[in-house]
Amino acid sequence: MNCVADIIDLWPSAVVFADDVGVSPVRARAWKQRDSIPGSFWRRVVDAAEGRGYDEVTLELLARLAARAIEPGAEASAA
Repeated sequence: MNCVADIIDLWPSAVVFADDVGVSPVRARAWKQRDSIPGSFWRRVVDAAEGRGYDEVTLELLARLAARAIEPGAEASAA
């Protein structure tokens, strides 16, 4: 798992992911596009993943992805 899209793509669709997490499909797609899930939703994402047997989705994974996004130079490499 190297990005938020990898997490969301575990689900059959972004709509199913959104339903499991309790957000709108528009919000789920925005997270995927921005490569970022707000920290206030991490627990919901992990719980939804556990419910589907996606054990690789953990709070640690979400924290690692978030930290990578704010590392110095991350904006430069994304441009």
